[in-house]
Amino acid sequence: MSEKKYDRRIFRMAKWIDMRTRVLINFFIIGAALLIALAGCRGAVKQITPESQNMRTDVFIEVKEQQPPPEGTVDLTIKASIKTPPEGYHLLKERTSPQGKDGYAFELEIGGQEVVWKVEGNQENTPRWDEKGERIPEGGQGIRYVLDKKIRLRPGLHHVVFGLPQEDYYTEVKVSLRKDEAHTLEFQPFYAMGRRGYRDFYHGIKTYNVFLDGIRIK
Repeated sequence: MSEKKYDRRIFRMAKWIDMRTRVLINFFIIGAALLIALAGCRGAVKQITPESQNMRTDVFIEVKEQQPPPEGTVDLTIKASIKTPPEGYHLLKERTSPQGKDGYAFELEIGGQEVVWKVEGNQENTPRWDEKGERIPEGGQGIRYVLDKKIRLRPGLHHVVFGLPQEDYYTEVKVSLRKDEAHTLEFQPFYAMGRRGYRDFYHGIKTYNVFLDGIRIK
């Protein structure tokens, strides 16, 4: 092989290595930029969480009396429940998990006003299977938490956020409340599915089905 051909081959190889190096450098630069952008997005989300805002206090009030609401307001009953395994069922999450413990938190936010209700649980042991041999999602030994609160607010369209802060779960809906009527907003639990192909409360909450005055809206 002549010296000229040998030099040309080395030149081509060096050029290929240089091109590959530039591609790798560009790849890492783009990846770093994406990571920075995603970090910026996470920071933005944190900045608009309820903890960092001055929450309103004039959207609704909690009421306990049975008297009809004053003119220009309506009563909205909030109902929700969840059944969890007893304390210690999940050994790895025993210290941090709220399941099975007193003071299970339900969170509600409407129009910028937020409230957290802590509910005491009751032990419950019900059949796991029905007469047809099908799994009952809330069957078994566990702790049931039931929320039943009434709030008073103005009629009209409202944006509602409901959540379980200790489970890091939230869902949101829009509700239209008519004047001169009492309304009920109910959140019914829909549990996650296990490996055996059936849903039950032992696998935790997946989502909530939402009903306004008995009609499903989500």
